[in-house]
Amino acid sequence: MRREVGNLLQASAMAMLGCALIGPSVVTAQTAPTTGVLQVSARLESGCRVAGQSQASGVDFGTLDFSTQPSLFQRPLTAQSQLSMGTLQLQCVGVTSASVVIDVGLHAAGNQRRLSSGAHYVPYDLYADSTGLEPFVGSTPRAVAISATGALAVLDLPVFGRVPPAPGAYWPGSYQDSVQVTVSW
Repeated sequence: MRREVGNLLQASAMAMLGCALIGPSVVTAQTAPTTGVLQVSARLESGCRVAGQSQASGVDFGTLDFSTQPSLFQRPLTAQSQLSMGTLQLQCVGVTSASVVIDVGLHAAGNQRRLSSGAHYVPYDLYADSTGLEPFVGSTPRAVAISATGALAVLDLPVFGRVPPAPGAYWPGSYQDSVQVTVSW
């Protein structure tokens, strides 16, 4: 029996040595994919912007330049606002109407806009049309129809200026003013 136990121990030792020579057994984990849901959302609101402008404030509404004129003129001077790319355009979607407010500027006397050259002034008026029938009065909002359905619309938004002749003459000089334009919907 001793011999059998000895043989058994010897056989066990040989089996363990064989396992050690072969190497430890490696258990690899099976990878299982992990799945789930990512919620994605956005809220897009109706709105307008000046064509070619990406920001909402500090927008370039262009210039209105009456150019060089004699100080003695008999007919009103007229000019139309211009951007470097042409006429001011408003692009809107989801908007049926808007309002435009042009304030009275830096040198106004009441609601009368005035260009300034030092202590000298030249009165001027602003209009939504070239005929002068649709004035921008003081800081009063002027309604602008955009699209009856709210569909994407591109609307020309020109501003026309007019300087009346003086009973005598205006003082020679370089005259300027700045007005704040606000478009809301």
